[in-house]
Formats: sequence, C-alpha cells, structure tokens
Amino acid sequence: MFNQTGLRIGALQRGDSGVYGARIKLHPAMVEDQFFNLSIYESVPSPRTRSQLLASTLEWCNVTLQCQGAGKGAVNVTWKRDNIVWERSSERHQLSPDGTTLRLSLPPAATNGTLACTVSNPADRRVVLFDLGAICQAGG
Repeated sequence: MFNQTGLRIGALQRGDSGVYGARIKLHPAMVEDQFFNLSIYESVPSPRTRSQLLASTLEWCNVTLQCQGAGKGAVNVTWKRDNIVWERSSERHQLSPDGTTLRLSLPPAATNGTLACTVSNPADRRVVLFDLGAICQAGG
C-alpha cells in the first residue's frame, strides 16, 4: 500500500474465509481498491498412527507405518529421518501417493533411531515419532 497502512481483522471464526475488499482513500482525489484472500485454518489434532511389523529376520525388518490427519480440512503429511525428508520411494522404502503410508525394508543397523511423521497445515503442525528399534523387535 501507498503509506504502509495495515489492516487488522479480529475475532475470526471458521466461516470467515473468503475474499475481502477495502477501498482506501489516500488523498481527496486518490482512491485505491485492495482485495485480500483470507483463509481460516483449524489447529491440527494429534495424528492417527499405526505400525505393523510384516517380517523380521537377522537381515531385514519389513514394516508399514501409517500417519494420518484426524481432523477436518486438508493437511500435509511428511516423513523425516535425521533431518532428511522422505518424499519419494526408493529401493528401501515406498511412500503412498497421499504420503500417509510408508513401507520400509531396513537392515538391522538402520533400525536404530526414530522416524518422524509431521502432519501440518499453514497454521499448525503435529509431530509423531516412530521408534524403529522397538517396532522391529516387538511388532509395533
């Protein structure tokens, strides 16, 4: 805006999302119309999770992990280990198209540590940790 004037809207509710307009009179002969797209997001509830041990041998641990948003509205699901985001499938893991299910084939050395699932929207995020060693030893 011309003179860095701000617009503050308070007491917002879920139904207030939409396009809002403002007509700004800067000088007697100068009028500027501005439009704002307002999106209201709910807090992200704790994700629904599940782990399933498919097979465990001396050479491999095969598990399926699920992590899903539990509330209304669209959420993003990301998986991370050692600060590396797992976005695509590889020879040792397969990620479902919606990102909620992760299938892993891990050698014993790779079962140490945790895998983080983050469920988020633009306003909030929740992180759940899966202990790979415990899952591979106890079956979930």
